[in-house]
Amino acid sequence: VSSLTFNLATGIVAADIGKAVSVDATGPNKVKLAADGDIIVGRLASVESRSVEGTLIGAVELQFANVLPMTATVGDRPAVGDTVIGSGAGLVKKAAANNARQNFVAEIIGTDAVVVQI
Repeated sequence: VSSLTFNLATGIVAADIGKAVSVDATGPNKVKLAADGDIIVGRLASVESRSVEGTLIGAVELQFANVLPMTATVGDRPAVGDTVIGSGAGLVKKAAANNARQNFVAEIIGTDAVVVQI
């Protein structure tokens, strides 16, 4: 697992830990919960409010093998071997084309996909 600390988009809370994140171009070194169609850059590992500084920061796992919550839309749910992208609100769905150099699904456990992020 490789992780770095990032600025977090407004609205991210501790309950979002474990969700997929993507680049947020509204600020430097910033991530947001993965929106529909976003390329996943990592998995949110922690959330810390630095209210005195007026910032929200968190650790993001950039390379990992861990669970990510999947979309409930049956046609968009990934299968083993699929590449995943953002589905909205930090959930993931299968990408239109597989790219195992980006990520792949190793296993499905209930409503979660075990994703290996390269």
